[in-house]
Amino acid sequence: MDVQVDSVLDRFCGMLLPPRCVLCGGAGQPPCLDICFDCEAGLPALPRTCPRCGLPVPHGPAAGVPCSRCLAQPPPYARCFAAFGYAFPVDGLVQALKYRGQLAVGRVLGDLLGAGVLQRGLHRQADVIVPVPLHPLRHAERGFNQSAEIGRWAARRAGLGFLDGAVARCRHTRPQVGLKPAERHANMADAFECRGDLRGQRVAVVDDVVTTGSTVGEIVAVLLKAGALSADVWCVARATGPEQVDLHADVAARNV
Repeated sequence: MDVQVDSVLDRFCGMLLPPRCVLCGGAGQPPCLDICFDCEAGLPALPRTCPRCGLPVPHGPAAGVPCSRCLAQPPPYARCFAAFGYAFPVDGLVQALKYRGQLAVGRVLGDLLGAGVLQRGLHRQADVIVPVPLHPLRHAERGFNQSAEIGRWAARRAGLGFLDGAVARCRHTRPQVGLKPAERHANMADAFECRGDLRGQRVAVVDDVVTTGSTVGEIVAVLLKAGALSADVWCVARATGPEQVDLHADVAARNV
């Protein structure tokens, strides 16, 4: 019933305010998706990826088999799904939301992530979406949490529950910019706590960009320890190489 009500509301809103593409400024997709068909088709698709870490495995094992890195040292999460690679123009959309407060972009990214989840049937493996939290000081400074903005629309598109605040960042960590992988993991240790009752729930942790996976890995470990049945990672974009990680770090450094 909620989906039907939302559908009627979307059509009504689309008639009052026709969607406009956030990339080219042309007509968006009805009823109210602010990206056109052509621009969506040009978003950077990922090649075949490891189902565990989400990184490309162009010459790796068969589809569905974890890569050698994950077989040797598996991350806490069982799956990392990324809708796109962290490249133009997705990188610009993420930055527009995160650093320039363009909240309309959050709906676009959330809808696209939710559509990717539905296309792959991942919504059948989750009960609720939990966004990566910001520290209260950073949240107050920014005024919003970009992962929550994305997550609430992804949950709506995929027909899942959404719990903002179920996980909290309880320790103010230093920026991850410039840290080596081991330092990133150490920096995130004990930085999160579960404040919601997620026992027996299948959780999807939503973030805007996953780079090394240290942040989402720590959150997943906290959720599993708190009794979650499973915890996967869904993100808008996956940084797939050193140059993309460096790009994301450079942009973050200029906006800290």
